Amino acid sequence: MSKNIAIIENPLAFIVEDYLKKKLLTDEFSSTKIYMILKNELPYKIFLTFESDTLCSKFIEKYHQKKFDTNIDYKLDIVLNEKNLNPEEIKNEILKQEEANKKPYIFEFPYENEYWIDYVTNPDKPGLLYKNEEGKKKIYKTAKYLVTKMGKNILTGKSILNVSFPVFIFDKRTLHQAFCHEQRLAPYYLTRAAYCPDVLERLKWVTVHLLSFLHLTTTQVKPFNPIIGETFQCRIGNLKLYLEQTVNHPITANFYGIDDDKTYEMFGYQITDASVTPTTCMATRLGLYYVRFIKDNTLFRIRIPDALVRGTTIGDRMFSYENKCLVIDITNKLCSYIEINPQTKGGGFFGLGNLFKKRQNFPDYFCGSIVHSKYVQVDENGSNHTLLKGYHSICKISGEWTNNIKFDEEEYWGIHDNTLLTMYHDENLMCPSDGSLRTDLQCFIKNNIDASQKEKERLEVKQREDRKLRAKWAKEREKEKGKK
Repeated sequence: MSKNIAIIENPLAFIVEDYLKKKLLTDEFSSTKIYMILKNELPYKIFLTFESDTLCSKFIEKYHQKKFDTNIDYKLDIVLNEKNLNPEEIKNEILKQEEANKKPYIFEFPYENEYWIDYVTNPDKPGLLYKNEEGKKKIYKTAKYLVTKMGKNILTGKSILNVSFPVFIFDKRTLHQAFCHEQRLAPYYLTRAAYCPDVLERLKWVTVHLLSFLHLTTTQVKPFNPIIGETFQCRIGNLKLYLEQTVNHPITANFYGIDDDKTYEMFGYQITDASVTPTTCMATRLGLYYVRFIKDNTLFRIRIPDALVRGTTIGDRMFSYENKCLVIDITNKLCSYIEINPQTKGGGFFGLGNLFKKRQNFPDYFCGSIVHSKYVQVDENGSNHTLLKGYHSICKISGEWTNNIKFDEEEYWGIHDNTLLTMYHDENLMCPSDGSLRTDLQCFIKNNIDASQKEKERLEVKQREDRKLRAKWAKEREKEKGKK
């Protein structure tokens, strides 16, 4: 074993590893071994062992001659392996030198494999087929309850998020926690984007961030609605996330996230609403979702597509995304315009060819283009955005949100590329307003359904009383202004 060991330290070690294999560790360096060291589950150090000190010296020379194809500086150290340690011993030595991090509470609900367990795809169906039999029993039981107790809301298509749902259909998470779960791949792709000097490439990686979390939002159980003032904070890889419920109706949460190296931040507010018919439920997420890259102050806006569930009371239960989604580079006036499950235009009289034409695409298929943002008309009240005539396609986008993402046929993401990062929830930093402390949620997690239902109803009554007090105070304030 070589006496010298090369150690590379940087926040994008997983990118450097690809670069080393493709550009540097070729020919005479092909026998060089690569070892990764993780911090917060993200690789941040690489060390290389060589067959000889001569090879190590040649690598250092080659390393300094070559330039990486990103704008990040990579720190390279050469250390002397005086103890003649093997690679595993070297790794342990390095880890000993690092500060011992506290082990906070890990969010241990098994959502990692939810998509593969609960759904199957069928090209002849308008969505993904839900196959969890136990889940379907709960769903149909809930539908019967709603039709009996609250039929008026369902049949008129009004919002159902302000209806007191039976707790047996609930998730073991709040809406805040479900939002954070969606971000469990974010550090991979937003960190890549942060260090990408090319405007177009950065937009591609932010687009990957959006499309890669769609398969994490397919749950068929309802999260607990946060109470106004309720908070949640967690860590995912190098990303710290903070949320607070600021409005009850419509359900609105403000959020902020920033990585440890302060290269990017995400912020804004999300409005969640749902409307139903006797057989469908459409979930819509509006509001403002921004990503800003701090070094050059580049600002992006993200628009998430609608989620549609069919077969809520009868027939096969199907999940699909509908309409369009957007990633807008506000600074450089570019936009990724993406249509989910696009319909082929029919031929014949009045375009009726679709009635007799077999579906060509899978229900999770999407396609679109990167265009100048002036050709995109944003629908602020939904996801029916419009691509205006005269646009020029800078880059084609295609793929399946359950499988892969391609730009001009080059794959940028595959569903098995990266493991979901763990969601850490540090009890030592928990606010008294943290949603994890809710009594109805704690009862539900312990499988005490009756107690959970009672606590949920008690909290809802308290919310209504608080709402009346706020309305009363607002009127009194207006009167005081009038007197002045």
